[in-house]
Amino acid sequence: MATSNGMATAEQKELFISTFFFQGAIAILLSLMYLAVSPLVPWVEILKIHQPDLVKNVHLLMDIVLIALFLNIPFILAGSGFFAYQEVNLICLFIAGQSIMLLFLFWFTTLIIPFRGVIACYFVTYLLSNVISTIWFFKRRRWTLLWPPLAVQFEHVRSFINRSFEFFIQSSAGTIIANVSLFLAGTVAGLSKAGDFNLVQKIFGFMITLHLAILAPLAPVYTQAARLGNWELVQKKFSYCKHGIWPPLFIGGGSVIYIFHPIILRLWTGRNLTDFTLAGLIALYAVLVGWVNTQSVLLNSLGLVKWQAIAFVLQTPIFIFLPLYMGKIWGVTGVALGSLLCMIPGTFFWPLYVNYALKLRLLKV
Repeated sequence: MATSNGMATAEQKELFISTFFFQGAIAILLSLMYLAVSPLVPWVEILKIHQPDLVKNVHLLMDIVLIALFLNIPFILAGSGFFAYQEVNLICLFIAGQSIMLLFLFWFTTLIIPFRGVIACYFVTYLLSNVISTIWFFKRRRWTLLWPPLAVQFEHVRSFINRSFEFFIQSSAGTIIANVSLFLAGTVAGLSKAGDFNLVQKIFGFMITLHLAILAPLAPVYTQAARLGNWELVQKKFSYCKHGIWPPLFIGGGSVIYIFHPIILRLWTGRNLTDFTLAGLIALYAVLVGWVNTQSVLLNSLGLVKWQAIAFVLQTPIFIFLPLYMGKIWGVTGVALGSLLCMIPGTFFWPLYVNYALKLRLLKV
């Protein structure tokens, strides 16, 4: 989307803005559709909530959380814009800062407001931070958010509708999967345990963020090499990601964080938290996420999004109900174990799909 000197042409600006408005329309439509059926959804029964404060407010809470996630859809686009303009360091810096901010927001709000307020603040702030990243992106491009003619928007959207819709489904389902465990932890174990769960989750989450930051510059390399027919380079880079990046970062770094997590959390938050079982489950989950992301970055770079989108949609209910069921039995440890079990099938399936794609040299971009 960007030219070599980093300046945008009028067509590139129109393409981005048309995509932004298109995704905004989807966000509004989904929000209205949800609000229409929300009164009919038995959230208390579905989530098996027994805490009086959550029973009373769960419908309002779920409305806030889901509407925030829906409205977030167009503002995710700024991240793709930063990548397109080769400003990977900036967006990775923003993601890291966002994670730290959300961590401290969660920790601070647990001290002063009820759990339902903590969850609402978390997701609303997540949305607002992505709005800020979008404003930042427009400022860096020196763009103004002007409404292109509908005919122009239609032509731009029509040119990428199939691929864009697949990415939209994948990213939307992935957002739900990535954020649902915190809500489930609070639902099954209450405020205090949910806070501890989130703190442990965040320290291992930094490995995932760092890993994606390392892999991001390789995405255009995969695409360009595949387009030029240089599949040997694709294989070489992918092999390096599997054997040179993933093991030391997740197995080596994850082991260090696991062993020293009580010290890290005490220095970081001032709290004395030691739960090697929970930390071990979350560490293993992060290891598997890193492995799957290694495959996913390659597949996305080759335009092989369709089956990922389908898999994410099929996985989403499982990522909600299995951790919830196991959490009812073992608390936050059950939530972590359920999430870990949900990740296992993909660690076997996606490498098979990648090998198939490389063998047949599949390319859809």
